[in-house]
Amino acid sequence: MFRSIVAMATVAIGLAGCAAPQYIPLSQENAKKIQTVSARSLVVQDEVIAKADPSTVSAALGGGLIPALIDASITNSRQARLQVAMDSMYESLEDYDFRALYWPELTRQLHEQFPLKVTNVVTTARAMPAKEVLQVVQNLGDGEAQLFISTDYYLSTDLRSLNLVTSSALWIKGGQQPVYKNLMKYQSAPLGNGSEQSAKAWGMDGGKPFFDKLKEGIQETLAMLAIDIKENAPASAQAEKIDVKFNFGENASPDRKSIRGTLVDKHGERVIVRGASGGLYSLLP
Repeated sequence: MFRSIVAMATVAIGLAGCAAPQYIPLSQENAKKIQTVSARSLVVQDEVIAKADPSTVSAALGGGLIPALIDASITNSRQARLQVAMDSMYESLEDYDFRALYWPELTRQLHEQFPLKVTNVVTTARAMPAKEVLQVVQNLGDGEAQLFISTDYYLSTDLRSLNLVTSSALWIKGGQQPVYKNLMKYQSAPLGNGSEQSAKAWGMDGGKPFFDKLKEGIQETLAMLAIDIKENAPASAQAEKIDVKFNFGENASPDRKSIRGTLVDKHGERVIVRGASGGLYSLLP
């Protein structure tokens, strides 16, 4: 039932076009050049996954064949345990379709809430190689822009938190790299005590807790994208810095329990912060 995340790496290549910073803010100069936007949304993944934390015995022992084999055994054991824990959740969510939830909401909000005028939204489950991305860009007319959006979703390794990760890149005619690019991460409030107990909790009432957080994640992701396009510049050095809880999973080290970033927005109980590399996070304090 588990799917590989390798597809996400392929998508990232297509979105970036080449090695480049994770965050490229949209300048006011480039924003003024854009009259209309065509959007292309990619969702390769067809079900929620949980990916075990890799073992780090080899790194601690300085490498070598035996430590590498130990790492492989430990990581495989962790993944097998997650697989068993997720079985009860999959039974409740067997017929769900993330794309059917995501794409209508994405299309609606891009037309209604996106700061730039979106005229067309194309959805696909097929990753575009960099060559195709650049061909689409070269075919753009004056005043036209192409927005690429790629979304992945997974449970934390303790199965308590749902995460949505979205890469976005905006191109204009003649560009060799995007005029805007960033990564947005949503994390839900933790559910349950972890492992199989949390997996069962996600699947209760026909998967209602899971679907509710998926919808929240979609809304938060699109809110982050709209904020990022409107902001037009990195946050100033004087902006408020905060530490926000983040669930990196059951094997996370003590120093990986939070994200330190610049406060960008606060609504209800949630905050949106910009991390050190420029990416946006929607988290609960």
